[in-house]
Amino acid sequence: MGRRAHMDDNVPRPPDDTRRPGLRVVWLLVLLGWLLLGVLGTLLVQREFEAEVEARADRLLDTADYALSSRQAELARIARILALDERVRELLSQARAMVELEGGAGGGEGAARLRRKLARAVTPIASELIHGQDRVMQFHLGPEAVSFLRVHAPERFGDELASLRPLLAEVYRSGRGAMGFEVGRVFSGFRAVEPVWAPNPGGSPGGSDRVIGTVEVGTGIKPVDNYLEESLGARATLLLPAEIAEANIWAEMRERRHIAPVGSGEFYVDGPKVDNAGLAAALRRLDGEPPSRWRFAAGEEQWLAVSRPVPILTQESRSPARLVAVEPVTDLYAAMQARLASLLAAVAVAFLLTSLGLWLLSRWQRTRWMVVIDRAEAERDALFELSPQPLELTDMQGRSLLANDAFRRTFGPGASSEGRGWSARGLEGLQLEAFERAIARGERWNGALRLPALQGGPGWFRVQVVPIADESGRPARLWWFFHDVDRERRAAAVAQAERDRLDAFLAASPAVIYTFRTDRPDRLEYVSANIREILGYTPDALIDGPDWWEQTLHPEDRARALEEGDFTRWENDRKRSRYRLLRPNGSALWVTDHARLLRDAEGRPERVVGALIDSRETVALEERLAESERLYRSIVEGVEEAIFLVAVEPDGSFRYLTNNPAHERATGLLRDQLVGAFPGDILSPEAAAHVTRQYRACLEAGRAIRYHETLDLPAGRGTWHTTLTPIRDDEGRFVLIAGVAMPIEDEEVGDGED
Repeated sequence: MGRRAHMDDNVPRPPDDTRRPGLRVVWLLVLLGWLLLGVLGTLLVQREFEAEVEARADRLLDTADYALSSRQAELARIARILALDERVRELLSQARAMVELEGGAGGGEGAARLRRKLARAVTPIASELIHGQDRVMQFHLGPEAVSFLRVHAPERFGDELASLRPLLAEVYRSGRGAMGFEVGRVFSGFRAVEPVWAPNPGGSPGGSDRVIGTVEVGTGIKPVDNYLEESLGARATLLLPAEIAEANIWAEMRERRHIAPVGSGEFYVDGPKVDNAGLAAALRRLDGEPPSRWRFAAGEEQWLAVSRPVPILTQESRSPARLVAVEPVTDLYAAMQARLASLLAAVAVAFLLTSLGLWLLSRWQRTRWMVVIDRAEAERDALFELSPQPLELTDMQGRSLLANDAFRRTFGPGASSEGRGWSARGLEGLQLEAFERAIARGERWNGALRLPALQGGPGWFRVQVVPIADESGRPARLWWFFHDVDRERRAAAVAQAERDRLDAFLAASPAVIYTFRTDRPDRLEYVSANIREILGYTPDALIDGPDWWEQTLHPEDRARALEEGDFTRWENDRKRSRYRLLRPNGSALWVTDHARLLRDAEGRPERVVGALIDSRETVALEERLAESERLYRSIVEGVEEAIFLVAVEPDGSFRYLTNNPAHERATGLLRDQLVGAFPGDILSPEAAAHVTRQYRACLEAGRAIRYHETLDLPAGRGTWHTTLTPIRDDEGRFVLIAGVAMPIEDEEVGDGED
């Protein structure tokens, strides 16, 4: 008993528990209430956003439907006008007889003369169609639907289309006009076909009961796309089922018109090439048939996409095409984000104000937030939390009641919340028996335990356990004091874990990171492990091997790369270079080398840090862009129409930018002579004044204008049918005028004047 009393006197005992209930429950209820209001407000804001997106989707679908239906109605109207034109009927009647007389198919010279007359007869409407971006206008001879004149491709005629074109077959069978979407060998689009009846010999309005041919007018998706862009800032494209695109459209035309598979490959995108980031992102996300509507993010923009079926007229019943339209909804998303931010700010301010009120109330009640404590207990709590030594308070069964930050940093945040027990603390055998005897008598216990630390695995700790007696004098709680004797080993393990995480991050990066010292530029100081995956070399081999970079340079790029690698000549201590490196198997890889020169405190070069990025896709894309530019130039240079481009100067004058070879041949004005010249520099005063008036009339009209003109040019006096189209810049100002001129023969001028 004497020893027991002596030990109790030496055991530190906390002051009497003077705590009484504080404001904890009230504060928690307030916090829960504000959180609940914040969640409900967030759900309401998100619901409003979804409703606005749905309304925007309905508007986009309705607008697309209107653009499609109105364009189809316009095509049908144009086709009916042409089919009822007496001159068209007369020429097609003569053409049918002439083709039969000259042996069928496209006929001979007589059919060619009628073909030219028909082309001149429909030139005004054809020009309007071209301006309206309708790309198909052609005339057929029945009943086999033999192509007589393709206004958009006059060099192609004489092929029978009745067996290939369901729409034509239907018109010849029923004798009534028809309209629908077809996929042809060259073009796909919306087409309207009207029957052309033989002219009435008596001149009565009833006409004949014999169908001699058909007139067809068609367009693609471009007019719908333009209408959506002008009215809503949206873009649209058309998707063709893969089996129909591959079976109907020639492979050469698919490649030329950028008709390529998208998504999972079940659909092909119908040309022209998609040039809108949102539309391209929507197509990349397709997996199977497009849904009716969906929302997605592309870069920093939020987009809404909708789709609708477009039935295809085919010989068999197959899947429909899909019209896909996208519209940016970043404004709606930003508005939702702003409302959410305002809501969260309001909830946070309300919570802080409420907390401030409770704190002021606690100060008035002489409390410290949650409980009333005395001075001695406050000092003990401060020492407990700030102690660098891990401390823990447990009950007599080993269940953790309290732990400080040092304990959680050492053993993990979950260790203090687990029911650890004596075995989890490394106590067993004779050591456990001695421990139990000591705490049963209220004595301190000292020992060494091997415990699992947060980093570095199990380690040894010197442990002191101090029993705390209750009011009856019996041990009720235990204070545990831990001293880490393996701290340095665990610190090294933590550093190694950080290095391992860094290596894992760099290994997953698409860029190879490297460093070398400027005094040893031929040896790498460090290179990331992903170089094995990208270039096929091991890091150790490159670090140990001198001049590896120079040895792996492609022979054609070595001189340039070595010159660009001289860091003494870098601008702003940075470089960006592209070259090829040779892999161990001899293959070449295009890389982009970004490097930066680091200097010491005195400004002297010390180290170079760089990144090698795989640039195969970038190089391939640049090659494709160059090929596309060459193709575009070959088209412009090869057409027979005279094309020229005029710049609108800030002072209102006009200056020629370029022309094509057809313009040079027809006018006698060479490109070197024309480029950069004003009308008065290369034309006679009368001709210069005339063309200047026409250019101003085009700008004042704000749209394309067409007119006949007779000019004296270096190639001689000629009559032209000229079309001028004004072109705006991004700010809506007219900056260019594109001109297309077609020479007109004397007989053609006479025919046009009839």
